[in-house]
Amino acid sequence: MKQKKNVQKPVLLTQNDSMKDLVSKVKQIAQRGCTALLINGENGTGKEVIANLYHYFSDRQANPMVAVNCGAIPPELVESELFGHEKGAFTGAHTQKKGCFELADGGTLFLDEISELPYSAQVKLLRVVELGSFRRVGGSEEIQVDISLVSATNKVLIDLVQSGSFREDLFYRINVIELFIPPLRHRKEDIPLLINYYKEYYKDLYGFRDMEFSEDCVEAFMGHDWPGNVRELKNVVERCTVLCEDDNIELDLLPPRICRGNETLPSNHSNYSNEMMQFPVGTSLETVEKWVIGHTLNAVDNNKTKAAKILGFTRKTLHNKLDKYENEESNN
Repeated sequence: MKQKKNVQKPVLLTQNDSMKDLVSKVKQIAQRGCTALLINGENGTGKEVIANLYHYFSDRQANPMVAVNCGAIPPELVESELFGHEKGAFTGAHTQKKGCFELADGGTLFLDEISELPYSAQVKLLRVVELGSFRRVGGSEEIQVDISLVSATNKVLIDLVQSGSFREDLFYRINVIELFIPPLRHRKEDIPLLINYYKEYYKDLYGFRDMEFSEDCVEAFMGHDWPGNVRELKNVVERCTVLCEDDNIELDLLPPRICRGNETLPSNHSNYSNEMMQFPVGTSLETVEKWVIGHTLNAVDNNKTKAAKILGFTRKTLHNKLDKYENEESNN
């Protein structure tokens, strides 16, 4: 048996039972050789970390792990990025280029935000996944590859299938096993672990002295909804460690949206089981709608079909509103 290289295990900190169960499933799936895994979860929950854990636990560990963000590739370059191209295949193709499938041969290919893949490229992706072979753009040679495919999305793909923007045959091909990563607001017991981990990380990165978050800060962290999930928390911890001028990180270093004293959000927003919500006078209707939608989703465990029915929306309307909120968060 070929001995594995000494590869460092990806870091995933948790004391949440659902997350522990998720990691156990990832290990089982990887060790049994499943070649098509779909990871679903909100932005910032750690989909790429789960993909890396899958690769780490698999027999492909010593081979390449190639990650691609499908939403970041211009539509006209998708085929070249995935399958490569030959010299002279199009204007600007001055040399031969290997694509991500070829680079990941023998290992794992991680297609993040696969829902953003253009419909035309989905047809060609399906062929590669089914046959394990492809041609570079402008090429005639059939190239054979052996990969495990891990896909990830923050969208409900079956809804996109029903709306006609995602191919049904591709959906069922990549969805051999689907795993859902719960958002940080559903596993708040992980927040103290993450605060300490990233505090130490940035302390070492910047060469800072030891510092600690005050109890008020930790309480504010625990009370925040973290719409950006672990990624948002990581950025806030970095902000605090950079701005801290002594050994204690106090509330005044937190962004206003997190510090309870400066919030214009429901006073009971940290209690997801409450059936009533309170808003300060002067809260905009847009903010009220956003938080009603968020709490409704929490109450039905992120089941968008149920939430839409409760709210009196169509699923498409709900998805449009969630996309709008997500874009607003990313632009802030």
